[in-house]
Amino acid sequence: MKMTKKVCVMLGLFAVSAVFFSCGSTANLDSSSAKKTEKPRASSGGISGASSDSTGSITGYGSSVNEADKLPPAPKKVTEAPKFTFSGSKLQIELENMYYDGFTLVGDSKASASYALKLLNDSSWAIAEVNFPAGTYEAVANVLAPSVNHTRFNLYINKDTYLIYGSEPPIGKYELTTRAPASFTLEQPTTVTVKIQQNDIKNPANNGHNGMTIDYISFKKTK
Repeated sequence: MKMTKKVCVMLGLFAVSAVFFSCGSTANLDSSSAKKTEKPRASSGGISGASSDSTGSITGYGSSVNEADKLPPAPKKVTEAPKFTFSGSKLQIELENMYYDGFTLVGDSKASASYALKLLNDSSWAIAEVNFPAGTYEAVANVLAPSVNHTRFNLYINKDTYLIYGSEPPIGKYELTTRAPASFTLEQPTTVTVKIQQNDIKNPANNGHNGMTIDYISFKKTK
């Protein structure tokens, strides 16, 4: 009987140990399973990366819109009519380098020197003086007109006026006014006052418009 009791006690202890070992193994297995379930969460990091790239593209686009930051410094406004001398076959005068009043300086990367002048009203004017050798010349302007009612303006060569304009309707970008050039002849070397304004003060029938942006005026010797 004593031996039987001992055997029973030993069997009982063995059974308890087996149960305890089994529970410990289950705990280790659950811990391993938990680590495996965490792996799919790492994919959310991939999505954040894609979102970050997309945001970068939007930021790049936004910075490119700030065109003014890329333009060269604006030219200093002169306080009297500047003097130019025609030589060779062509002379180009940027309007922003003329002596002007009643114009707005416009920064535009599409303009020849990144700036142009917008003619505001019928009292606006821009003036320069040019020394021309004797000969025949043709003048055109590079203009951006917003609509058909804002295309025409007058070019004065001393006291003579020329109504010049581009396409009507406008083409939506800068264009030379080759459709209506100003042609004049000088019999001898002459200093000419070049003036741009809206209207012809001598002939109201040739009155022009305002609202267009004028980039430059170009003179070409034809004879």
